Amino acid sequence: MSDYLQRTDRPAMSEWIEQMAAHFEATEGMPLIAGRILAFLLICDPPERTAAELSHGLAASTGSISTNVRLLMRLGVISKTTRQGREAALYRVEEDRWPELVRQRMQRVTALEELTGQGLRMFSGQGERARRLRKVNEFYQWLSGEMPDLWRRWEREGKRLS
Repeated sequence: MSDYLQRTDRPAMSEWIEQMAAHFEATEGMPLIAGRILAFLLICDPPERTAAELSHGLAASTGSISTNVRLLMRLGVISKTTRQGREAALYRVEEDRWPELVRQRMQRVTALEELTGQGLRMFSGQGERARRLRKVNEFYQWLSGEMPDLWRRWEREGKRLS
């Protein structure tokens, strides 16, 4: 483990992990430590880490690591494996799962089209209220219309990139 830390414990990498954690906190509502775990697992070599290694590498308590690893597992972005002859479980990023997570997020976002449409029906003919809702609804209608083509394109092109 010390060889691993010597190769990776650099200020730029630590800063990148913090930036990723802050991004996940701001965009996903994820606790900072969960974002740190996720960022760390994205770049660690080898790609699997025990909870103790995560705790040491991120200077976080084992309880915090345990709680946040469970959260990340529920989200499907990391997985847990065991190896014969090894007591501790190993955690790794499930990079192939990310497109589906983004698809689910976009489905939640485009669901706002239906809600803004309901608002438009409720406030129809009410000037400024209807104008604001219409503008937002038009955006979500556009986004909802674009998503199927975007995902088909990813399915075509994403496989070539892998």
